[in-house]
Amino acid sequence: MKTEEFDFNVDSRIMPNDPVELRGKSRDSGRMIVLDRSTSKIEHTVFTSICDYFRSGDLLVLNDSYMLSNTLWFQSTSGSTQVTIYGHEAEGTMIVEILSEQLSVKPGLILRSTDNDRLTCSLVEAQPDRLWKARFDPIELLVPTLDQYGERLDKTVHLNPKQWKNTPQAYRSVYAKAPGSLEIPSAGLHFSQELLSQAASKGVEMAYITLHVGATEVYAVRHISAEEIENHKVRSEYFEVGDKAATQINRAQAEGRRVIAVGTTVMRTLESLVVNKDSKTPVEAQAGWTDLYIYPGFNFKAVDMLLTNLHRPRSSHIVLTAAFAGKDFVMRSYDEITAMGGYEFDMFGDSMLIV
Repeated sequence: MKTEEFDFNVDSRIMPNDPVELRGKSRDSGRMIVLDRSTSKIEHTVFTSICDYFRSGDLLVLNDSYMLSNTLWFQSTSGSTQVTIYGHEAEGTMIVEILSEQLSVKPGLILRSTDNDRLTCSLVEAQPDRLWKARFDPIELLVPTLDQYGERLDKTVHLNPKQWKNTPQAYRSVYAKAPGSLEIPSAGLHFSQELLSQAASKGVEMAYITLHVGATEVYAVRHISAEEIENHKVRSEYFEVGDKAATQINRAQAEGRRVIAVGTTVMRTLESLVVNKDSKTPVEAQAGWTDLYIYPGFNFKAVDMLLTNLHRPRSSHIVLTAAFAGKDFVMRSYDEITAMGGYEFDMFGDSMLIV
């Protein structure tokens, strides 16, 4: 399938740099477009109405990971540099960018943290898009050092550094508890505690999984530059599905209840559990890595509904939504969104519910 089929006009697109709460609104106040696959109808509404689309017995699956700072200062004998960390790798390495034109950057270069001299970063192998595979040692110092001293650098969304440090809760879902993502699992940002309570009172069950968002969210990775979408690749990301969540998912499926994925991270996690199995095979609790790339033609076995944000043209995310709802239907919805104007895109933008 041609990648150009996932282009659309972006002239009316709004790209906020700050969470909605830091723009004077409540986190559940955004707009929402609803795609009904059974009728091919599109509805434009607001996120606070989402419980109208839930039924008693639905299982809402949420990703409880939250985003860390991603940039630290390091030094070598020939100078200092910022190192931005974009993702984890299954073999214990990380995907990083070296933000310096002074250093001779090559495999084997060892950098030492200016904030914690026990933490080193060793470059292992050059990657596409000016990225590097690197190894941090000792790895257990990386997250606390990022948490205490790190900055947040993003090429496509320019976060306010003071707000990021002073109001971290605005950048994570109300149910987040697991630090580890290097980009925001953004679909869950829309839920307030009040809306979750409203869903629970309607009989909606909630399950929590963890997927730490990594290099799949880097613009150079999620943007599809290949002419054919089938030739694109995503990077691996770490996930955990515990015993309780696995039991909840199995019970919902056995009883014919709907499983609702909040975000593409949840969709990729749940479908990864069953991708090479019979549709009736129970889900097993596990921790592991997924490099599942979902595009049209994919056979969905685990998820019945999807909540996601509004995505960029030619991105792996919009391709995933097209796989779930149908390419023509999804692209028609984006034509309506851009024609109407006023919709906000990307991590701090509005949402799409596919039923």
